[in-house]
Amino acid sequence: MILETLKDMSHFIYPLLESFGYKHPLHPVLVHLPIGMNLGALLLCLIAIVFRKPEFRRSAYHALVLAGLFSLVALTMGLLDWQHYFNGSLLQPIKMKLFIALPYTLLMLIGIFIGFRQGPEAKALLPIYFIGAICVMSLGFFGGELTFTGRSPAASNPRDEGQSLFEANCSSCHPSGGNRIVPSKPIRSSRQLESLATFTNHVRNPSAAAEGQSIMPAFTPETLSDTDMAKLYDYIQHYLSLLDCVPSGDAEGH
Repeated sequence: MILETLKDMSHFIYPLLESFGYKHPLHPVLVHLPIGMNLGALLLCLIAIVFRKPEFRRSAYHALVLAGLFSLVALTMGLLDWQHYFNGSLLQPIKMKLFIALPYTLLMLIGIFIGFRQGPEAKALLPIYFIGAICVMSLGFFGGELTFTGRSPAASNPRDEGQSLFEANCSSCHPSGGNRIVPSKPIRSSRQLESLATFTNHVRNPSAAAEGQSIMPAFTPETLSDTDMAKLYDYIQHYLSLLDCVPSGDAEGH
């Protein structure tokens, strides 16, 4: 029920934003706010303790309040991005982010309540600041795993545009030519790479090419032009030829 609501919301929000020229995920824009506020709260509280500046505890609590409020917004945007860009696929980094983000948001709300009832000097707030800081750093780590996993090791590859397209649109689900969602169907051996036309048809309409069995999102000409598609196809062919030079098990480790 909740996931269906999120998907319906994403179908409305992202096209609306694209009509204004905004074509990027929402979560990365907002997630830095709770991260910065939570780390700031911990730092301010430590300053209050070390330098005996009790007024800094109040600033720390105010930062915690902002971290809690922004975490609700960032979490909501993250769920929308998950539905829109990953079609609700539970990749391992996404599982970990969900596992951490939900308790973290609850922890922030508990901290806000404690500070409201007992005041910013409440001793229970320090461990909340500390645990919260660990949570936001962990969320940043798994966010990086989701975004940067699968970066090509070929730093001198002349196909820079194709590489950029692959990293931006494909590498999260297809690191090292594999397939995180359906591991038994890596792109390294896919028949969809037989020709540019076959590849383009598949990327434009994955469900039709896979007889309704694919959950891969369709990339329209507005997202990837035919020129982009040719660059992406050329890069993938070159990239896979490099991977074929190493054993499959080794490649998956990169």
